Amino acid sequence: MKQPSETNIVQDQLWEINNLLANVMKSMAQTSDGQTSPLMRDLTQAVSTLNKVKSAVSKQFQIRETQFEALVRIGSTINSSLGLKRVLSEVMDRLISLMRAERGFLMLREFDGNLKVHVARGLDNVDLDEDQFAVSKTVVNRVVETGKLVLTTNAQEDPRFEAQFSVAAYHLLSILCVPLKIKENLIGVIYVDNRAHSGVFQQENFDLINAFANQAAIAIYNARLFDELQASNEELEIAYQATLEGWVRALDLRDKETEGHTRRVTALTQTLARGMGLKENDIVHITRGALLHDIGKMAIPDGILLKPGKLTDDERAIIEKHPRYAYEMLSPIKFLHPALDIPYCHHEKWDGSGYPRGLKGEEIPF
Repeated sequence: MKQPSETNIVQDQLWEINNLLANVMKSMAQTSDGQTSPLMRDLTQAVSTLNKVKSAVSKQFQIRETQFEALVRIGSTINSSLGLKRVLSEVMDRLISLMRAERGFLMLREFDGNLKVHVARGLDNVDLDEDQFAVSKTVVNRVVETGKLVLTTNAQEDPRFEAQFSVAAYHLLSILCVPLKIKENLIGVIYVDNRAHSGVFQQENFDLINAFANQAAIAIYNARLFDELQASNEELEIAYQATLEGWVRALDLRDKETEGHTRRVTALTQTLARGMGLKENDIVHITRGALLHDIGKMAIPDGILLKPGKLTDDERAIIEKHPRYAYEMLSPIKFLHPALDIPYCHHEKWDGSGYPRGLKGEEIPF
């Protein structure tokens, strides 16, 4: 059974008090003697005050629920595998919503140490030009230098900003700028402001803002690592592919008789795989296997591989070892495991008369 929350308990108690007062007033109205009139006025006033309290409490609870939801969503962002761009947008939009700000921007520290704006948004999530935030650079510099958040409920009357013409010129009222840190190392800042209302950002929100900033910093840090890892993997795959193609060119240069054979086989294999409806992720591995299908011939002596005449039985037995040589060459490379069946088994036959293992029918890997 679900336990009642603190919010529900307080609201229920307020409703009970309200009902109790209503019943008392109803009973007093039924007696209708002159002595009850002043008391009825006091009770009416008490009910009116209670309704205001109920409304204020309800509003505060709604704000708290919105704030809690923002923290929960940032928490889920941390545990997701979203890329950096998505995470930055999510963090920016959540803070604007959380603080009821008009607009904001998020800067990250680059590898050269400089801060760069990565996202700038308005209340309706519309992207803004960086120039629209020129006024905020002084605030950002203060946060970068001190490592502490800057929050003002009314910048027009805040002595920290009285020397800044831009604050007055842009009619800025509520300003919030928060450092993003990982283990005390500043990785960026978030800035939001509101030109329409003062008092939007409250001092009592310090703990909430810090909690949000801590969560956001972790989400951004993780997303950056994720993007960097993806970029590294892509670079590694490019390097692997170049290596594979280098091996194929080396084989073609060695065996002029079959020059271009590997590329023709690969092209036909890709066409066949797509015709069979295979997914592109699978075709990537099939392509690598096709490229490497004859790589085992690198271990065959030149006297046999390049022999112009007919092979002896012993020489043919050596040639037929090239799929096994391919397996021995490639199996230590984990990256090529999904492609290994093709160089190892491309000479097997449906009737079992192929080599190197004499596999038959569906024993042959797809």
